Amino acid sequence: MRNLIKFYWIIALLFLCFTAKSQVDYRMKIISYNIWNGFEHTKAKADKFVHWIGQQQPDIVALEELVDFKEADLRQLARSYGHQYSILLKEKGYSVGITSCYPITLIKAQVDAFWHGMLHVKIKDIDFIVTHLSPFSWKYRLKEAQQIVDYIKNNHLDNCMIMGDLNAYSPLDAIWLEHKDHLRKNLLNWDQAHPEYGNMRGQRFDYSVLSTFMAAGFDDCIGRMVFPENKRVSFPTATLYGWNWGDSRLTAVAERLDYILLSESLSPLVKEVEVHNGPDLEGISDHYPVSVVIGQLEK
Repeated sequence: MRNLIKFYWIIALLFLCFTAKSQVDYRMKIISYNIWNGFEHTKAKADKFVHWIGQQQPDIVALEELVDFKEADLRQLARSYGHQYSILLKEKGYSVGITSCYPITLIKAQVDAFWHGMLHVKIKDIDFIVTHLSPFSWKYRLKEAQQIVDYIKNNHLDNCMIMGDLNAYSPLDAIWLEHKDHLRKNLLNWDQAHPEYGNMRGQRFDYSVLSTFMAAGFDDCIGRMVFPENKRVSFPTATLYGWNWGDSRLTAVAERLDYILLSESLSPLVKEVEVHNGPDLEGISDHYPVSVVIGQLEK
């Protein structure tokens, strides 16, 4: 009898150790990447992307600018780096999509009232909103942001991430961004040439889009955790101008446009954040990817 009790104690301890180890080891890595007009239909860019993603071994990848992609194209791309599941928002124009090593449930694919669209999927008890906001108008972006916030609130999406190229500035970057006179001049000149739009708010950078998300409780974890601020740069890459990585001219026009925002319940789970703006990403896109690693979501 004593030996039997001892046996059960050993089994119980092994079970507890295994459970604790599983919780400690659990990590979900999420990447968001604007791939520049569908890799500009260039195989070399796509191959370099697949190689890098393979090294990163993410669980979930959100993609923007899936230009000319069909469902089958995204499925093939996903499987090339080990993801068996994928969802594409639309097959025309500037689409967004998501791939995963876990099953994906499509909740909503909305194009109306969005510049490029909004994709809502559910993966492992987490709601993911993938979008690509207007590149031309802060007023339009603000409307898109408010629509997303209202949608999340009305559907009670408590465990939620918003990901994508938001084409907007975070107030957490203001202390760094406000000194960029060359960037300000470029944007003002563009607005003057395109009076029907407007990326600048008069003479000022606009922070209202990200402030809308943050006021709704979403955490700009990259802005909160990545220092110094220049390590947050996600646009442009040197590739856009045909320059080499580290070219001093990039500093004057560097911005952060790409985000992974976490709801209040997910924010404490953040383990790692990164903007992957090193030389190994040159040659793929005009944007750099961003990533977040989170721990176990308690049920």
